[in-house]
Amino acid sequence: MRFNTTRIALLALDGFAALTAIGGGIALMTGLEGDRFPLEMLRGTPFSSYLLPGLILAVVVGGSAGIAAVAILRSPPVGAAASLLAGIVMMGWIAGEILLLDQPSEPTGIEAFYFALGLLMAGVGLLVWQIERRKRTGETHDAPARRD
Repeated sequence: MRFNTTRIALLALDGFAALTAIGGGIALMTGLEGDRFPLEMLRGTPFSSYLLPGLILAVVVGGSAGIAAVAILRSPPVGAAASLLAGIVMMGWIAGEILLLDQPSEPTGIEAFYFALGLLMAGVGLLVWQIERRKRTGETHDAPARRD
């Protein structure tokens, strides 16, 4: 029962991350976020527009979370590993955003939320991976299996 609840939670985290990153990437690429992210924020970065950052957000961040969501349905161990990786990608994206963008203040609440989401994806992915490993090796939660 614990595994099913954890796997469902991981699917929800990955699915939410995928949908919002893909949507956010499309919004950046098309200029829908121009009020929140003026071009001046790109000053000092390698980017002259939000086209490439939007593409990276949609494809790399959203795509990795989407792959993790599908994988958790098909193969929980693979999905767990993919979620761990997608969470790391999400945290890297947020760290890069904070470090690169010429923002008027410290990190925003949305950045903190998505960094925490990435951390949660990675943590729950690791937990599901450990549960699956125990199931495969016949270990119980309380005591490791003996290997003679």
